Amino acid sequence: MSLFRLTFVFFQILLFFPIFANPTPSRFSTILKNEVGEYPLGFHMEILELPPSKILSFQEVQKSTEFNESRTISPNFGFTKNVYWVRFELKNNSNQRDWFIHVSYPLLDKIDFYESKDKDWNHVVTGDSYLFRERPLEEKSFIFPIKLLPKKNNTYYFRFESEGTVQFPITVYSHERFLKLKEKENLSLGIYYGILFVLVIYNLILLFMLKDFGYLYYLLYISFYGLSQSVLNGLAFQIFWPNSPHWANISLPFVGGFSLFWGLQFTRSFLNTKKNTPTWDKIILVLMGLMLLLMLSSFVFSYYINIYLLASLVMLFAIVVFLVAVVCWDKGYKPARYFLIAWVALLFGVGIYSLKGFGILPANIVTEYGLQAGSAIEMCLLSLGLAYKIKLVNSDKNKAERRMVAYKAKLQDAKLVSSRLEVELLKNNIHPHFLLNSINSTIIWLDEDPETAKLLLTSLSDELRAILKLSNKKTIPIKEEVEICKRYLEIMSLRKESKFEFLTEGIGLKDVIPPIVLLTLVENGVTHGYQGKNAGSFVLKKKKEKNKTKYILFNDGLPTTKSDSLGTGIKYIKSRLQEAFPNKWEFTSRFVMGGWENTIIVFE
Repeated sequence: MSLFRLTFVFFQILLFFPIFANPTPSRFSTILKNEVGEYPLGFHMEILELPPSKILSFQEVQKSTEFNESRTISPNFGFTKNVYWVRFELKNNSNQRDWFIHVSYPLLDKIDFYESKDKDWNHVVTGDSYLFRERPLEEKSFIFPIKLLPKKNNTYYFRFESEGTVQFPITVYSHERFLKLKEKENLSLGIYYGILFVLVIYNLILLFMLKDFGYLYYLLYISFYGLSQSVLNGLAFQIFWPNSPHWANISLPFVGGFSLFWGLQFTRSFLNTKKNTPTWDKIILVLMGLMLLLMLSSFVFSYYINIYLLASLVMLFAIVVFLVAVVCWDKGYKPARYFLIAWVALLFGVGIYSLKGFGILPANIVTEYGLQAGSAIEMCLLSLGLAYKIKLVNSDKNKAERRMVAYKAKLQDAKLVSSRLEVELLKNNIHPHFLLNSINSTIIWLDEDPETAKLLLTSLSDELRAILKLSNKKTIPIKEEVEICKRYLEIMSLRKESKFEFLTEGIGLKDVIPPIVLLTLVENGVTHGYQGKNAGSFVLKKKKEKNKTKYILFNDGLPTTKSDSLGTGIKYIKSRLQEAFPNKWEFTSRFVMGGWENTIIVFE
């Protein structure tokens, strides 16, 4: 070969040497730099999908040529029993040694992590099928700390297997960036569960104050919904049952089903579906029964079956509740608008979270916590809606109470008219009764003692004149009523050839009583208490207490028989007292030592 040709070949080698000396970085390699602390690996890794029947050793996987490049930032394969291997390479062009590989989906059953070290492989096994303390870092999601020397590169493998959704969003963080991530994450979760806690306490207080079952259903719904969210984000396993991986796996369908059960019951109560839409109410009851079956199923069937059932029932739940709210709103039920807006907020949050899970939207604070944000908005709006519903119910109740007050007022007026008519009838019954007895006595005296008969007729005339003058009034001074009673006793003394007297103690000029009430009691006493006696005494006493005044009429007559003839007189007394002191009086009549006591109590 000539010198010229050798020189030409040499320059060609020099010209193309940089291509070999500095090759274009592989798509499946991620270069770690000082100025960047976060590296999503979705587009920078290879994935090998294997059916459950095909089992490969790690050495066979390393040699496999069936790896395919990942085409999403957050690989998500849904509900599957397939096994997924992932490999990627990290090149450290920074001066940092400590890095963290973060798998942010906490519900993966089993994760195998392989890291090459000194011509060997370090193997770590974790997942929610293992005790929480067995994780590389005790975090709610899966964190794998690695050390990668500056200017070095390394290859990493993951194996993912799960009975639920298989998704593995993988991100590499620097130490500083990881601490900021945890700080932001803790703040977000603190706000969310803080809102939830405040709503629980607030509605618990309202439950005890208002005794409304709607608040009880709402409390149970948000409490179990919050618990189901803590299962989804891994907090429940970390805090409540770190030593129970079996329960950690079945808790999601159980708690989720219980949450949806009370959500449906709250929907029935809030929208009053039994009245507003009976057909949909029956559909909701059937769906509630399915939720209870899901809870029982979580202890019987595999997680794979139960999580499918839960996902299906969640979709039915969302559709049914949304349609019921629309129907109730369309029928003019005002609280339904709060419910519908709240439900749309939750569905929006679910949509954002789902789109992030499918890799359509990027992973950031909005998409990562869209579900929690949507549910927080939903719970706040539902709480406001519940308060609005109670306000409407109270408003309707107040209107009904006002109508009832008006009705009672009209009824009271009607009763008063009826009472007055009854009083007039009773007066007409009492007056003839008294007149007939007195006239009969006068007729007897006319034959036996004309002078006494004349005196009797004069007293009777004065008595009747006083009765006719006062009987149409509601109340009269008690002293006037006492004078009528004294004249009556004068007449009865003449009729019975006896000596009757009427005494008073403590009666003032301002004391009033319905007319003929005391006279009726005196007449009853004379008629039924003094058979075979030629003397009698009536004493009227007044006793003043805190908010009532007692008038006690005592007579020393002792009835020998129990007579029903007092019925008309007692009715008259009670009707006159009700007319004069509506619902502010009491009347009792009883036997006491040495005679008979009648008590009239008037309340202030």
